[in-house]
Amino acid sequence: MAKNAMDFRPEEENVAYIGAGVTLKGEISASDLIIVDGAIEGDVSARVIRVGQGGVIRGNVSATEADVSGWISDHVEVKQLLVVRAGGRVEGKVTYGEIELEKGAVIAGDVSALEDYRAAKPVPAAKAGGARAERVDVMAALPKPSTSSIDRINEAVRSAKGAKGALYLAAGGEGKRVPTRALIGRKASAGA
Repeated sequence: MAKNAMDFRPEEENVAYIGAGVTLKGEISASDLIIVDGAIEGDVSARVIRVGQGGVIRGNVSATEADVSGWISDHVEVKQLLVVRAGGRVEGKVTYGEIELEKGAVIAGDVSALEDYRAAKPVPAAKAGGARAERVDVMAALPKPSTSSIDRINEAVRSAKGAKGALYLAAGGEGKRVPTRALIGRKASAGA
Protein backbone atom coordinates (compact mmCIF):
# COMPACT_ATOMS: atom_id res chain seq x y z
CA MET A 1 0.00 0.00 0.00
CA ALA A 2 1.24 3.46 -0.82
CA LYS A 3 1.85 5.11 2.56
CA ASN A 4 2.91 8.46 1.14
CA ALA A 5 3.98 10.29 -2.02
CA MET A 6 7.35 8.49 -1.99
CA ASP A 7 5.56 5.21 -2.75
CA PHE A 8 3.45 6.67 -5.56
CA ARG A 9 4.67 6.33 -9.14
CA PRO A 10 3.17 9.01 -11.41
CA GLU A 11 3.75 6.87 -14.53
CA GLU A 12 1.00 4.45 -13.41
CA GLU A 13 -2.11 4.75 -15.55
CA ASN A 14 -5.67 5.05 -14.22
CA VAL A 15 -4.45 6.11 -10.78
CA ALA A 16 -5.51 9.18 -8.82
CA TYR A 17 -3.34 10.37 -5.94
CA ILE A 18 -4.49 12.86 -3.30
CA GLY A 19 -1.35 13.86 -1.42
CA ALA A 20 -0.90 14.90 2.19
CA GLY A 21 -2.03 18.49 2.73
CA VAL A 22 -4.43 18.37 -0.24
CA THR A 23 -8.20 18.59 0.31
CA LEU A 24 -10.57 17.68 -2.50
CA LYS A 25 -14.25 18.61 -2.25
CA GLY A 26 -16.53 16.94 -4.77
CA GLU A 27 -16.69 13.67 -6.67
CA ILE A 28 -13.71 11.62 -7.80
CA SER A 29 -13.60 8.32 -9.66
CA ALA A 30 -10.86 6.27 -11.26
CA SER A 31 -11.14 3.05 -13.22
CA ASP A 32 -8.31 1.45 -11.27
CA LEU A 33 -6.81 2.97 -8.12
CA ILE A 34 -7.27 5.98 -5.85
CA ILE A 35 -4.62 6.63 -3.19
CA VAL A 36 -5.57 9.09 -0.45
CA ASP A 37 -2.95 10.58 1.85
CA GLY A 38 -4.83 13.90 2.05
CA ALA A 39 -8.56 14.51 2.49
CA ILE A 40 -11.60 13.99 0.27
CA GLU A 41 -15.05 15.35 1.08
CA GLY A 42 -17.50 13.81 -1.37
CA ASP A 43 -18.18 10.71 -3.43
CA VAL A 44 -15.25 8.39 -4.20
CA SER A 45 -15.36 5.39 -6.53
CA ALA A 46 -12.66 3.14 -7.94
CA ARG A 47 -11.78 -0.51 -8.31
CA VAL A 48 -9.27 -0.15 -5.44
CA ILE A 49 -9.12 2.59 -2.81
CA ARG A 50 -6.12 2.93 -0.50
CA VAL A 51 -6.26 5.36 2.40
CA GLY A 52 -2.87 6.09 3.95
CA GLN A 53 -2.27 6.76 7.64
CA GLY A 54 -2.99 10.48 7.31
CA GLY A 55 -5.76 10.03 4.71
CA VAL A 56 -9.40 10.93 5.32
CA ILE A 57 -12.51 10.34 3.20
CA ARG A 58 -15.88 11.76 4.26
CA GLY A 59 -18.66 10.76 1.87
CA ASN A 60 -19.97 7.91 -0.21
CA VAL A 61 -17.24 5.39 -0.98
CA SER A 62 -17.71 2.62 -3.53
CA ALA A 63 -14.97 0.14 -4.44
CA THR A 64 -14.26 -3.47 -5.26
CA GLU A 65 -11.42 -3.50 -2.71
CA ALA A 66 -10.30 -1.03 -0.04
CA ASP A 67 -7.24 -0.88 2.19
CA VAL A 68 -7.61 1.61 5.05
CA SER A 69 -4.84 2.84 7.33
CA GLY A 70 -6.49 6.25 7.78
CA TRP A 71 -10.15 7.17 8.23
CA ILE A 72 -13.32 6.70 6.14
CA SER A 73 -16.77 7.83 7.25
CA ASP A 74 -20.37 8.04 6.04
CA HIS A 75 -21.41 5.37 3.50
CA VAL A 76 -18.86 2.71 2.52
CA GLU A 77 -19.55 -0.15 0.10
CA VAL A 78 -16.72 -2.56 -0.69
CA LYS A 79 -17.88 -5.36 -2.96
CA GLN A 80 -15.05 -7.78 -2.19
CA LEU A 81 -12.29 -7.24 0.40
CA LEU A 82 -12.22 -4.45 2.99
CA VAL A 83 -8.93 -4.35 4.92
CA VAL A 84 -8.71 -2.05 7.95
CA ARG A 85 -5.14 -1.76 9.20
CA ALA A 86 -4.00 -1.09 12.77
CA GLY A 87 -4.85 2.54 13.46
CA GLY A 88 -7.37 2.61 10.59
CA ARG A 89 -10.98 3.61 11.21
CA VAL A 90 -14.14 3.01 9.16
CA GLU A 91 -17.46 4.43 10.42
CA GLY A 92 -21.00 4.86 9.23
CA LYS A 93 -23.04 2.54 7.03
CA VAL A 94 -20.48 -0.08 6.00
CA THR A 95 -21.14 -3.02 3.67
CA TYR A 96 -18.47 -5.45 2.48
CA GLY A 97 -17.92 -8.80 0.75
CA GLU A 98 -15.11 -9.94 3.07
CA ILE A 99 -13.41 -8.09 5.87
CA GLU A 100 -9.95 -8.23 7.40
CA LEU A 101 -9.22 -6.30 10.59
CA GLU A 102 -5.78 -5.91 12.07
CA LYS A 103 -5.39 -5.58 15.83
CA GLY A 104 -6.06 -1.92 16.64
CA ALA A 105 -8.41 -1.35 13.69
CA VAL A 106 -11.78 0.28 14.40
CA ILE A 107 -15.01 -0.31 12.52
CA ALA A 108 -18.20 1.29 13.85
CA GLY A 109 -21.75 2.00 12.80
CA ASP A 110 -24.20 -0.03 10.73
CA VAL A 111 -21.89 -2.81 9.53
CA SER A 112 -23.12 -5.65 7.32
CA ALA A 113 -21.81 -8.23 4.89
CA LEU A 114 -23.03 -8.27 1.32
CA GLU A 115 -24.50 -11.50 0.03
CA ASP A 116 -21.48 -13.74 -0.45
CA TYR A 117 -19.94 -12.52 -3.69
CA ARG A 118 -18.30 -15.91 -4.12
CA ALA A 119 -21.59 -17.81 -3.63
CA ALA A 120 -22.58 -20.62 -5.91
CA LYS A 121 -22.72 -19.54 -9.50
CA PRO A 122 -25.20 -20.79 -12.09
CA VAL A 123 -24.52 -24.41 -12.93
CA PRO A 124 -24.25 -25.06 -16.68
CA ALA A 125 -26.95 -27.33 -18.08
CA ALA A 126 -25.80 -30.95 -18.29
CA LYS A 127 -27.54 -31.48 -21.61
CA ALA A 128 -28.34 -29.14 -24.42
CA GLY A 129 -31.91 -30.49 -24.31
CA GLY A 130 -33.40 -27.22 -23.03
CA ALA A 131 -32.45 -27.50 -19.35
CA ARG A 132 -31.69 -24.07 -17.90
CA ALA A 133 -28.89 -23.24 -15.51
CA GLU A 134 -30.17 -22.28 -12.07
CA ARG A 135 -28.48 -20.45 -9.27
CA VAL A 136 -28.05 -22.53 -6.16
CA ASP A 137 -29.00 -20.60 -3.03
CA VAL A 138 -26.55 -21.93 -0.46
CA MET A 139 -27.59 -19.53 2.29
CA ALA A 140 -31.25 -20.64 2.18
CA ALA A 141 -30.24 -24.22 2.97
CA LEU A 142 -28.38 -23.25 6.14
CA PRO A 143 -30.26 -23.12 9.46
CA LYS A 144 -30.97 -19.68 10.85
CA PRO A 145 -28.65 -18.84 13.78
CA SER A 146 -30.20 -18.43 17.22
CA THR A 147 -29.84 -15.18 19.06
CA SER A 148 -28.16 -16.56 22.17
CA SER A 149 -26.46 -19.55 23.75
CA ILE A 150 -29.57 -20.25 25.82
CA ASP A 151 -31.66 -20.35 22.64
CA ARG A 152 -29.22 -22.88 21.12
CA ILE A 153 -29.36 -25.02 24.28
CA ASN A 154 -33.16 -24.88 24.36
CA GLU A 155 -33.30 -25.87 20.68
CA ALA A 156 -30.93 -28.82 21.28
CA VAL A 157 -33.04 -30.02 24.20
CA ARG A 158 -36.29 -29.68 22.20
CA SER A 159 -34.72 -31.57 19.28
CA ALA A 160 -33.54 -34.41 21.55
CA LYS A 161 -36.91 -35.05 23.23
CA GLY A 162 -37.92 -38.63 22.64
CA ALA A 163 -34.39 -39.63 21.61
CA LYS A 164 -32.76 -42.50 23.44
CA GLY A 165 -29.63 -41.89 25.47
CA ALA A 166 -28.30 -38.78 27.16
CA LEU A 167 -27.84 -35.43 25.47
CA TYR A 168 -24.48 -33.82 26.18
CA LEU A 169 -23.47 -30.21 25.67
CA ALA A 170 -19.91 -28.90 25.34
CA ALA A 171 -19.01 -26.58 28.20
CA GLY A 172 -16.99 -23.53 27.19
CA GLY A 173 -14.27 -25.26 25.21
CA GLU A 174 -13.04 -27.14 28.29
CA GLY A 175 -13.96 -30.47 26.73
CA LYS A 176 -16.41 -31.32 29.56
CA ARG A 177 -19.73 -32.89 28.78
CA VAL A 178 -22.73 -31.92 30.88
CA PRO A 179 -25.86 -34.12 30.84
CA THR A 180 -28.91 -31.96 30.14
CA ARG A 181 -30.64 -33.48 33.16
CA ALA A 182 -28.14 -31.52 35.27
CA LEU A 183 -29.29 -28.30 33.56
CA ILE A 184 -33.02 -28.74 34.17
CA GLY A 185 -34.34 -26.23 36.69
CA ARG A 186 -31.11 -24.22 36.85
CA LYS A 187 -30.84 -20.62 35.87
CA ALA A 188 -28.22 -20.11 33.15
CA SER A 189 -25.89 -17.17 33.40
CA ALA A 190 -23.41 -15.63 30.99
CA GLY A 191 -19.87 -16.81 31.47
CA ALA A 192 -20.88 -19.89 33.49
